Amino acid sequence: MLSMIGQALVQRSLANIAREFAISQRSLRSLMILNFFAIVLIAAISDSTVSLWLFFGILLISLKFFPDFFRIFLIQRLSRAVIPVLDNLVLGIQAGKSFRQSLHMAIESQSGWQRNQLREIYNSIVTSENKIAAKSAVIKDLQSDLLEIDRSQTRALDQAKALRRQYKVEENFRRRSGQVTQQIKMQAIIVTALYGALLAFVFAQFGFMNHRFLILGSLFMFVLGLFIIFSVGRRMKWKV
Repeated sequence: MLSMIGQALVQRSLANIAREFAISQRSLRSLMILNFFAIVLIAAISDSTVSLWLFFGILLISLKFFPDFFRIFLIQRLSRAVIPVLDNLVLGIQAGKSFRQSLHMAIESQSGWQRNQLREIYNSIVTSENKIAAKSAVIKDLQSDLLEIDRSQTRALDQAKALRRQYKVEENFRRRSGQVTQQIKMQAIIVTALYGALLAFVFAQFGFMNHRFLILGSLFMFVLGLFIIFSVGRRMKWKV
């Protein structure tokens, strides 16, 4: 009885996730089958209902917070998909199609969750609604730019090219900023490892109590240095 209730709750959570992120039915079935065998394995290994409840509890909590973390990953992918969409939009207009036809074809060239999010832009343009349900700032900004092009009714090709150029400049900026941030993180990891090894050596050779003020002062200065390094990295300006 317990396993049936837990299985039903897990399947409901998986179905909600699949619907939100446009996961295929085949993938959903695979996840449900995998979950079923995991439950059977847990039940076979342990006769305790506590272990089974613990398994369901951990799984349900993980599924509760999974969409938030997965959405961050998908939004990053969505940001990278904007330029290809604008490329297809420009190609469609150059081929003689209208702005809306070209936008629809560009959006339909995407897949899954990305396509569902981008469809909200097209629907808002067709229905002349300024507000969309998407929570992503990427979608809202793109919707605002495309809606402005659609309303202008003139020089759609030039405006689409200008918008594509703008997003490419911003993408280049993010890539360069990301490279610098990655270098800072790697250097911080190396320095932290060296400092940790040195701290362990001091503990082993001299103890903590006799030199606690020196060690705590050193630790404070080290943490302060890391904070300053990351603050400088975030404030670094690039010419775009």
